[in-house]
Amino acid sequence: MKLPAIAIVGRPNVGKSSLLNALVGKQISIVEDIPGVTRDRVAAPLQIDGRWVELVDTGGYGFVDVAELSDHIQHQIDLAMSRAQLVLLVVDCQAGPTPADAQIAALLRRRGIKTLLIANKADSPRADLGLAEFARLGLGTPIGVSATTGRDLDRVLDAIRSGVDLSQAPARLPEPEMLLAIVGKRNAGKSTLVNAIARLYEGEEDRVIVSEVPGTTRDSIDVRFEKDGRTLVVIDTAGVRKKRQMVTHDLEFYSFHRAQRSIRRADVVLLLLDASEPASDPDRKLAHYVAQQYKPVVIVVNKWDLARDIIRQKRDLDAGVEDTRLMSEYRQYVDEDIKHLTYAPLAFTTATDSRNVQVVLDLARKLFKQASTRLTTGPLNQAVAHIMAQRQPSTPGGRRVRVYYATQVATNPPTIVLFVNNPKLVDENYQRFLINRFRQVLPFGEVPIRLIVRQREGRPKSARSSR
Repeated sequence: MKLPAIAIVGRPNVGKSSLLNALVGKQISIVEDIPGVTRDRVAAPLQIDGRWVELVDTGGYGFVDVAELSDHIQHQIDLAMSRAQLVLLVVDCQAGPTPADAQIAALLRRRGIKTLLIANKADSPRADLGLAEFARLGLGTPIGVSATTGRDLDRVLDAIRSGVDLSQAPARLPEPEMLLAIVGKRNAGKSTLVNAIARLYEGEEDRVIVSEVPGTTRDSIDVRFEKDGRTLVVIDTAGVRKKRQMVTHDLEFYSFHRAQRSIRRADVVLLLLDASEPASDPDRKLAHYVAQQYKPVVIVVNKWDLARDIIRQKRDLDAGVEDTRLMSEYRQYVDEDIKHLTYAPLAFTTATDSRNVQVVLDLARKLFKQASTRLTTGPLNQAVAHIMAQRQPSTPGGRRVRVYYATQVATNPPTIVLFVNNPKLVDENYQRFLINRFRQVLPFGEVPIRLIVRQREGRPKSARSSR
């Protein structure tokens, strides 16, 4: 069941993103004192009286974007308004009514869209004295609020109760089967992939803005999809640049850290590589961070059709050369250039045509299932004994490592604790060997494994040594 949508619209810098964040009680949208920060539709669930609705933040109406994205931003605003049960038109109490406010109000009246007028930045009762002048917008006297201090936000909630039929809203917000973060460098095709997933789930073509302009996506955007009783949350993130190019731009620096937070939140990460270009420092940096966070990851090789044609042309290959051969060569290239994720599966896509997008989602679900698997102590200890019998760690003076037992203490990532007589005897090289062998003999073949080696004081009755 889809959530009733409430769209927040208004001209730039009136506090739309601040209002969304204040109402849901979380930092969802980026808030900066510069116009044009929000470009896409940013949605967040809001609970009112035990019922769930969806708040949708939008870009600044009429904003002239220097990156020539104004038409894209306007299109996203129009989509949000057309699908909303209620629109919150936000104006600036301190600035008073403007021609732009009047233009938006006239549009809403002309379309017959149910609208609630909100005058933000009304930080004190004294500010309420100027609310009457907004009545000339033709939408009644606004509710004066302050999104930064929370003043009179309860009146907005009361107005939503009156303006939206909450009886039609779900009482339960279905837990998503998976949180999927899409990360990559600029223009790798992240937003195109989100829209391709939107086509699969909801038949929607334009869920987020797609443009050749670098840095189009600035925020990390949660996009919730529901199909056949299954809920999927996809997190579209800002493209990562080289660090030296990023530190001088506060907004991009903040966007990068939101992308990192999205990786930490995710159940599975899709790392997009632009197959038509060599792997870059941002690609390697993201791969390293994903590995550090022990996140299951699908390496999505996007723009594969274009890259395949470039490879064939450069190497004068016949068009009949099998794709599998070129894919195998690319796998080898990725393993050599991005060394942290050699266990991760690759998926070759062309997101603009939605090619193999379902394959990517199926792979992500497979990895999530692997990472969620919990083994009993018996099979795990049999595997450890088998591996130790094949190869013991090299230790100074020929000292022998004695393994008492192993146990899995957590999932997501699978975390295995190995109790031994002396952890110093199990060096990093041997730990890497153990993890690689675990992937071969345990059901964790394509996901990160966390191994913890601990000392067991004394020897319990159930102790056992590897032979």
